[in-house]
Amino acid sequence: MRVITGSAKGRHLKMPGGGKTRPAMDKVKGSTFNMIAEFVPESRILDLFAGSGNLGIEALSRGASYAAFVDASRECTGTIRENLELTRLKDRGEVFTTDCLKFLQKHELEHFDVVFIDPPYLKGLLEPILKYIPECPMFSPDTLFIIERQKKDVLGLEAMPEYRLLDERVFGDTVITFFRLKKPETQASQPA
Repeated sequence: MRVITGSAKGRHLKMPGGGKTRPAMDKVKGSTFNMIAEFVPESRILDLFAGSGNLGIEALSRGASYAAFVDASRECTGTIRENLELTRLKDRGEVFTTDCLKFLQKHELEHFDVVFIDPPYLKGLLEPILKYIPECPMFSPDTLFIIERQKKDVLGLEAMPEYRLLDERVFGDTVITFFRLKKPETQASQPA
């Protein structure tokens, strides 16, 4: 697994041992970043279920100003720190060893522009995250969310009125979903 482009282009990233992660394939990662290229420079990135840090590091390499990496596995967060050193991007990355939902509930970092959500497939980890996102102060209707999931892992965004689906791309058994929070409806002004 390598960084595709940017300041760390071509650098190979380490993987946590024991098959704990399922890294985004270069084809999927390349297509995803081609679609969001205009949003990455100077953006603040959140990489949930970060694994090796592959997605957040690719964003930093392409000019993101900051990336927070969150994973519950100490082995994964140790690997992310090593990969940030390898790519010389550690000055713009921050690593958190904690459950992703707890991170969203307990931390109040500055607003994020792009959020990668890449949980282990078919483990039921997406639903609680999707339920909590609308109330999390770190996100706004401008935040772009990107979920990588298996086709069998149904999101059900159409049943969640607080979201607007932007696009979905299928790569074999992998589906990449792009969405945002809906903007709050402005109340009509009341007559005096």
